[in-house]
Amino acid sequence: MSKKHSEKKEKNNKPLKTRVHPTRVIAYLVQLGIIIFLFDFLRNHFMMLAFSIVVAAPVLDIIALVFIYRGISVKLTAPERDVSRFNMGYLKLILSNKSFMVSYDVCARLSAENTFYNDENSTIISLPAAARTDYEQQIPVNYSMNGSYRFSIPEITVRDFLGFVSLKKKVDSVAEVNVYPDGYTVVGFDMTDMARGMTESEETVKKGHDFSDVSDVREYIPGDKLMSIHWKLSAKRDILMVKDRVSMSDQQMIILTELSGSDEEVDEILSLTYTIIVKFVREQTYVRLTWWSEANFAFEERQIMNLDNLREAFADIYYEKIYPDPEKTKAYMRSIRPELKAYVNVCMRNGEADAMIVEQD
Repeated sequence: MSKKHSEKKEKNNKPLKTRVHPTRVIAYLVQLGIIIFLFDFLRNHFMMLAFSIVVAAPVLDIIALVFIYRGISVKLTAPERDVSRFNMGYLKLILSNKSFMVSYDVCARLSAENTFYNDENSTIISLPAAARTDYEQQIPVNYSMNGSYRFSIPEITVRDFLGFVSLKKKVDSVAEVNVYPDGYTVVGFDMTDMARGMTESEETVKKGHDFSDVSDVREYIPGDKLMSIHWKLSAKRDILMVKDRVSMSDQQMIILTELSGSDEEVDEILSLTYTIIVKFVREQTYVRLTWWSEANFAFEERQIMNLDNLREAFADIYYEKIYPDPEKTKAYMRSIRPELKAYVNVCMRNGEADAMIVEQD
């Protein structure tokens, strides 16, 4: 979400709680006192009726509040689980009221957290609850940063019709969205120069990996490789199905992306990494995406042969932690992966995200 939007939300970052609203109670007592005075002065049937209604109203109001409190619930969903950065997405909030009572002020605390950058804020949304009705509201969200977003409504407060009391209720409704770079960022790197970062794929690909892209699924023909069988689809159709593959380049591009710097710097590094890999995938060049994992104290690697692989890799990156020292990854690469002659390092250089060739001795 945008920073401007986040700053507005921080003002409403107070937790909801059960509370009594004294101004409403005082106003009611004043009205009750006036009616008692008029009844004592006039002594007519109309004032007796008004007095009876005013006295009975709070009792009926609290009883109605108990019923609506038990019958109300909130569900939060994200229709689009994967969104591109800078695009507008939306959340769907459904307030369900199974009771015959109404409330004009149901407050839901919507929390939004980018778990990758540890950025969290919240806002209060006021909703009406009609009797035996589902109220649906779409909440627009502007995603300005990559990462894994977790939206939740941990609690709501239900206010009685007269506005005397607000009761807090836990609901714990959660929706998650992954935000990825758009892949179309204009970059100024030299593709021919980056070819120096390629190595022959047969030399370094682990045993058992098939680096070709799936183009179709068809029935099994005698002579097809067992590793090409699509087991899940075969089980559903009760007949052997195999994956038709298109061979990719016999070379691989090793890309090391830095997860170091400020949140904004890391975000630009990830966007540039995504754009570079998209270009190579479209040219059917095999890519191995690598990053340093602080939690595992090791390099994580993912084979990227299509855009689905790329998004899956980025979803894994979003569970990592940002580290302060960008130089240590190069030192670790020299000591842990000395067999690599060269690789592409995506990092910050001169205040901008850049891709550079690192040649190892």
